[in-house]
Amino acid sequence: MDLARVFASSWFLFFYSGLLVFLTAAALVRNHLSLIAEAKAARELVGIVGAAHGRDASGKVEQLVRLNDTTGARILTHAACRADDLGERKVWRNPTSATARAAASYLGAMAALPAERHSLEGLRPARTMIEDQYRRLHTGLRGFGDFIIRLALLGTFMGLIAALTIASTNIGAADGSAADQSAHMRVFIQLLLATAANKFWISAVGVGCALVVQIYRANAEKAPHIVQLGDAFDHALTDPQIAAAWCPPMETDEDLDARVVKAAVRDRISKLDLEPLNAALAETAAAIKANAGRSVITLGPALSPGRGE
Repeated sequence: MDLARVFASSWFLFFYSGLLVFLTAAALVRNHLSLIAEAKAARELVGIVGAAHGRDASGKVEQLVRLNDTTGARILTHAACRADDLGERKVWRNPTSATARAAASYLGAMAALPAERHSLEGLRPARTMIEDQYRRLHTGLRGFGDFIIRLALLGTFMGLIAALTIASTNIGAADGSAADQSAHMRVFIQLLLATAANKFWISAVGVGCALVVQIYRANAEKAPHIVQLGDAFDHALTDPQIAAAWCPPMETDEDLDARVVKAAVRDRISKLDLEPLNAALAETAAAIKANAGRSVITLGPALSPGRGE
């Protein structure tokens, strides 16, 4: 009964509502600090991409290696990135920044295909690809609105259950005349309705907090730093020199024909039955080994019969 009175009291309404507001404010502040860190990571990547425009061919490749290191992309389709990976025996770690991981996903797709074939292979602009990956990787306030509403409903039901418990215990406890009992019942019914109305304010506060979170998320998901990063990549790949340094060269018809011929030759060789040849070689080797003690193997032209006399 004492616990029920605590949950049914007015101060429980203020305490629980304050808890909901505090949790919402803490989540918003935490997410905002995370966005500041993501924006910083995006500015660093934009600086690396932008610096490639004013450098020579080797400098452009160095910028790609820097992007590979910064994002943890581990590009293995580019010779410089492979050499950097294997030469220094690096320990690769998955970056905590969702922006860096989203950029790594784009770099892997970008460096695997010639720039001329990006649209043909269905690769969308960098901005779109990085935005999609960022939304998937950046948890942010995902699910917090539902959590705060459930928590508010829990507080509301706790207050209602407490009010009903108190009312059911005391509603028939009054002695005296019928008029006295009727007045006593009206007092408890009024108390029950007032307590229920107060506890529904907890749900109202929870729904209000969820709406604030939803509005904040709608603005935060615009992610202007991701837009700037995607635009930087798209602008870089319009430079033929950067595209040539960062993307593999376009295959010519001769390269394609050579690749087809090599594949056909490998396919033919794989279908050949080389077992008789292997057996003949083994038999010849055994015969040579058996006659090695009785024969002399000479190199060069054979001696004529006249010179031997």
